[in-house]
Amino acid sequence: MGGLRLRLLIAFAFFAAAVAIAVVASGSSTLIVTAAFVLVLAGGVVLWLAAGVVDGSLRVISGAARELAHGEFGTRLPMEEAGELAGAFRDLNEMARSFDARIEAASQERNRLMAAINSSVDGVLAVDEAGQVRFANDAAEILLGKPGESVVGHPLVWAAADHGVIEAVRAAREDGEAGRHRVERPGRRFFDVIVAPIAGGGDWSTLVVFHDMSESQRIDDVRRDFVANVSHELRTPLSGVKSVIETLRGGAVDDPKVARDFLQRAESETERLVQLVEELLALSRIESGQLQFRDEPVNMAELVDAATERMRPYARHSGVELSVDTNGTEQAVAGDPGALERAVVNLLDNAIKFTPEGGTVSIASKMEGGVVTVSVRDTGAGIDAHDLPRVFERFYKADRARQRGGTGLGLAIVKHTVEAHGGSVGVESEVGRGSEFRFTLPQAGVGPDGN
Repeated sequence: MGGLRLRLLIAFAFFAAAVAIAVVASGSSTLIVTAAFVLVLAGGVVLWLAAGVVDGSLRVISGAARELAHGEFGTRLPMEEAGELAGAFRDLNEMARSFDARIEAASQERNRLMAAINSSVDGVLAVDEAGQVRFANDAAEILLGKPGESVVGHPLVWAAADHGVIEAVRAAREDGEAGRHRVERPGRRFFDVIVAPIAGGGDWSTLVVFHDMSESQRIDDVRRDFVANVSHELRTPLSGVKSVIETLRGGAVDDPKVARDFLQRAESETERLVQLVEELLALSRIESGQLQFRDEPVNMAELVDAATERMRPYARHSGVELSVDTNGTEQAVAGDPGALERAVVNLLDNAIKFTPEGGTVSIASKMEGGVVTVSVRDTGAGIDAHDLPRVFERFYKADRARQRGGTGLGLAIVKHTVEAHGGSVGVESEVGRGSEFRFTLPQAGVGPDGN
């Protein structure tokens, strides 16, 4: 028996007893007493049935309320069972629909927020009071994650083992103050770390953002090296010219033979300065896009043959054997023949310069898959692995290269010339076993993707 029915039955029993006492006490006839009891009994039956209907509807409402409380916001009450409580059923259904709409809107908003956070290139972490990582976006997982492991659920000191970051997080948690810190991780990865407290974040007490500064640091390193290298390249010939002037001024000018010798040295250093300035200006014009390359059909096989013959006397003078292989086929590209020939000559000049006497330099070109590849291989000293990523930078020289002269701009000119023609450059080298420089160009009428 439902609770509502029991309460109504007890109330009705008291009511019936009161009626019975009143009738008996009034001395009414048997017929009146009988009629009174019949009416009371009929009222009880009607009341029992009505209570059952109401009790069933309340049970339906109670069950729906429990489902809503457990997050089942799709729950709806069947209106055919509403009866006298139709208004309550409608109100509860409307409340469920409102909850459902609000939860759906909140879910969409959360999904948009998560998509925005995961689209960020900055790593974002949320840390709790105990210093455990409670949330990490995709970038943070990539930047800080251990191989095969997620940073979520681990202590922050495990994910980012840096004393400055840990102290900044502690200060943000205890003092409510934001802070910044610079972090260097293995592999010369540099991060600008921003730490801020999360107001009203519940279990999330501190937000930690890792901004990758590695590329900016690399550019700064390149800029510093550029200044050092260009200063070195300018200082050497200028010092030579100054030394010649001082020697001549000291009396050597009166000796014709000595004077001619020193003037020849001055001329050589001046030519080196002129070459340096011309190559620097050419590179600057290529990088800025001010130098407009011609666009005409070029047979790279013929161009490679011509460049090789141009450099053969230099190779012979250096005691280096020079060979060429162009497969005897036409290799058509579109571009500026003069600029492309300079690129090939620069590669050959670089290879011959760093190949010892008795060594070999070989150049080959081939066309395959809509791409023309030109490669220059030497048997020189090779290049250290840490120098390889930077050999195409302007003025960058490995230590061995400094002893062999050159402006340090030749490979940079090759790189920018090839890239301006839609191609790419590459290098492979091993110390003691030589190097191979190469560049690729799209075949005439074929895009970089082969179409």
